[in-house]
Amino acid sequence: MRHVAILAASGRELAPARAALGGIERRRRGYEVGRMGDVEVHLIKTGMGPAAAAAAAHAILSEVALDAVVSTGYAGGLGLAGIGDVIVGTDVRDWTREQPQPVLRADPALLAIARAAAGEAKLAWSEGPVATVSRVLCRAAEKKALAQASGAIAVDMESAAIALAAASRNVPFVLVRAVSDRVDEDLPLDFNLWLTPGGRVRALVRLAQHPSGLRALFRMKRQVEQGAKNLASFFQAWWHVLGREHTSVRAPVPAAMGAR
Repeated sequence: MRHVAILAASGRELAPARAALGGIERRRRGYEVGRMGDVEVHLIKTGMGPAAAAAAAHAILSEVALDAVVSTGYAGGLGLAGIGDVIVGTDVRDWTREQPQPVLRADPALLAIARAAAGEAKLAWSEGPVATVSRVLCRAAEKKALAQASGAIAVDMESAAIALAAASRNVPFVLVRAVSDRVDEDLPLDFNLWLTPGGRVRALVRLAQHPSGLRALFRMKRQVEQGAKNLASFFQAWWHVLGREHTSVRAPVPAAMGAR
């Protein structure tokens, strides 16, 4: 049996990958296992940010002999991708430290599977570099600056840590995310508050003081839901591609056309 780990910051971000699986069982908090054909799928909720992602990735890699690691969830757009578009990361660029870190490249065979799945699902999708940062970029100006400096087409907070952990064990890695906010879009809240003690309460107080922010928050919710819908379609196709090929996750499949 093959073993694939899918990691995301939250249960909500794991849900699209989880939806198509059978025989789900809970191993412990934040860790479930499901099956798709001859693939055992390890669903890992990492928590938000690079440190939490690194800890969770190293834990599952030390526990299970994995054949592949997938980072998923939402990402901020840094390029032309629209809301809900699927992002297939060709490499990850770590911008969590002052000095630029080595580029972590996605596995070519997993990239081929991801391209085939995105094409089969008939989704709007893009492929290219993804940058990982240590805090939520809440302002359009911050995202534009990162796009120019990094050359990335999307940004997240976990993929570099997950990719580095996978590389340390020589396990193939790929990232597949959906765009929750565009490069020219300010976020309705400072979501970095969620990373601090009592931050959620402070965020709610700010919303109460500025009710117009509620409209923007509901807009953001709709955007995230669109991303989740597209990721669910992607993973349905992903499992179909794996089953159709009857081959190892390390073996290539023909690349689909249609990336932006």
